[in-house]
Amino acid sequence: MINGLVAKRYAKALFEVAYNNRILEQVEADLQLIVKVFRETEGFLSFLRHPLVDKEKKKQIIDTAFGDSISSVSKKLLLRLIEGGREEYVEAIAEAYTHLSNQVRGIVDVTATTAIALTQEEKDKITQSIQTKIGKTVRLHNIVDPNIIGGMVIQIGDRLYDGSLKKKLLMVKRSLMASRA
Repeated sequence: MINGLVAKRYAKALFEVAYNNRILEQVEADLQLIVKVFRETEGFLSFLRHPLVDKEKKKQIIDTAFGDSISSVSKKLLLRLIEGGREEYVEAIAEAYTHLSNQVRGIVDVTATTAIALTQEEKDKITQSIQTKIGKTVRLHNIVDPNIIGGMVIQIGDRLYDGSLKKKLLMVKRSLMASRA
């Protein structure tokens, strides 16, 4: 819980700076790149978290790894995290920042879980339908999960709409079990 609060504070401060400098999208892209590097570069985060590695050396590595590919605002955040020994918060900060940025821009991330991948036409129809209902811009993410058998599970924020065949079959099973009792 404390970790979440720390990440939200950093994200809010970063958001305010990015908003005032009109670079919301740039900083969001920077954070996505940083998270990707942290996840995909074996040992990178472990190196940055290692207590025996000098902080100045860590800062040099950040400068070398990212150079001019991220904004000075994002680089300052990374350097501040290193200074405070809070490198492991990067992913949570990125998530909280994206949430704040999306709120201001009227964007809602929606996840549609389906048994097979949606076509672009299906994605467009779903996006349009949800946008009409909620009055915000929708960024649709499709997750393929064959376990739902058919239908779709839609997640909008903390709300879940389960229209999957798996759920319907489970409801039929419960109904049959209840009628036997």
